[in-house]
Amino acid sequence: MAPDATHTNQRVLSALNRATDDILRAVDAPATGLRDGLNLLVNAAMSYLKGETHGVEAVVAANWDGDPNLEDVLGWIQEGHEPRTGSRRS
Repeated sequence: MAPDATHTNQRVLSALNRATDDILRAVDAPATGLRDGLNLLVNAAMSYLKGETHGVEAVVAANWDGDPNLEDVLGWIQEGHEPRTGSRRS
């Protein structure tokens, strides 16, 4: 593909999710910590690309079920803790 090729949002999302899954599989990551960080990265990248949100606080509000805030998600990343009430919606 040419270096200046453009891609649909769905292709970008698919590539980001595939890369995330490959990385998590490669390190045999548990369902917490690193997974939460990569999910936040994917959600933020897509939200910024589409111009839907500005800042990670808005990304969390728009992309996680339940009522987590940015502090909650960052805590899951740092502590490797993911409560059952929050989940990624990508």
